[in-house]
Amino acid sequence: MFSFLQQFTHKAELRESKDEILIGELVRAMARQGHPAVSFKAHGGAQQVRFKTVRDPVLHSVFIRLDRKTGTGAVSGALFGSKATLVITAEVKNRLSDPDDLVKMYKTDLANLLKMPALGGIKLNHQLNSVFATTRKLIEIDHYVGKGDAGVAKFSKMLDTTVGQLREKLVPYKKA
Repeated sequence: MFSFLQQFTHKAELRESKDEILIGELVRAMARQGHPAVSFKAHGGAQQVRFKTVRDPVLHSVFIRLDRKTGTGAVSGALFGSKATLVITAEVKNRLSDPDDLVKMYKTDLANLLKMPALGGIKLNHQLNSVFATTRKLIEIDHYVGKGDAGVAKFSKMLDTTVGQLREKLVPYKKA
């Protein structure tokens, strides 16, 4: 009986460590795109990494937060698996802010009331000199971690596609 409980605990610990492995793969995938990690935050089951988009003429930064949906208990992990929410936010930063731009921001803020980023939509948010585009993806960590090069390639492709979609939404807001 003791060995059975020990095995159950070991599986729960392995399930919890997969998000750290996925964060490592995230840093590696973004670095290969030329976006170095510049800050890390970890708190309450969520981890966030900020990437500087050095060579991108439109984007200033990309923020990616991995938020665990399963609890720390073995029972919840067995029920839900290794599901997590990946929140990806791209930022355009304009150095000068025109007062007319602030008026235009309210139009997108009203449009955001009807958008559901939890369902895969892209939500825009303005904060003075920055414009943010955010989307959420519910992922199964096991599809990417422990699958070798195929899992890494699948994860990299998903990130690249998503950041590209966010970038396209932000192109109209980038000033020369």
